Amino acid sequence: PNGSGKSTLLRAACGLQSLAAGRVSLAGQVVHACSSAWRASRIAFVAQRPAVPPALSVREVVGLACLRRTDAAAVRSALEEVGLLDRAGEPLDHLSEGQRHRAALARALVQLHAGCSVLAVDEPTASLDPAWSARLVQRLRQAAREGLTVVLATHDLVFAAACADRAVLLRQGSVQAEGPASEVLAEGPLQQAFGTPFEPFTRQDGRGVIVPRW
Repeated sequence: PNGSGKSTLLRAACGLQSLAAGRVSLAGQVVHACSSAWRASRIAFVAQRPAVPPALSVREVVGLACLRRTDAAAVRSALEEVGLLDRAGEPLDHLSEGQRHRAALARALVQLHAGCSVLAVDEPTASLDPAWSARLVQRLRQAAREGLTVVLATHDLVFAAACADRAVLLRQGSVQAEGPASEVLAEGPLQQAFGTPFEPFTRQDGRGVIVPRW
């Protein structure tokens, strides 16, 4: 649910927010004890509202992810993948909110090209239309098949059901349920977390989808 701590947990996992207790480890290293350069070379993070100077061009924004000058080809490839190659020279603030989010995704793709092993995305479908949401599902599945760790925070249950292998259901800052997505994204846990009735649907491909009862 809104305000349950999804973004806070995701940012903490990426080393972008301090911890009151516990620790986050990646490749045997404590993430919060490592430099920002170390984290950037291993974790590609896409915020719900990426903070970048709007006067920069789309190409410059995506290029912020480059660790080497030779990554120009990766920038072009990422822009093409998110459908913004023809807008590359325009200021970022000329784009719609959904297009800006796609630019942020392109920046993360450049990091993945450079060798990041973790992709973390906050509310990935919040500003995307259905076609781009479907493309994102396919891209995240591909990344997971290639061996990357993909972590996302969302309250889009249809999107979560389409993507997730495992799910953590938060409520008021606490973990209410954790386990296989098919068990966590079920009527009982969701009704308890959101305080509203849900009902299941089974798609033609056999995947289950849980939606609020209107």
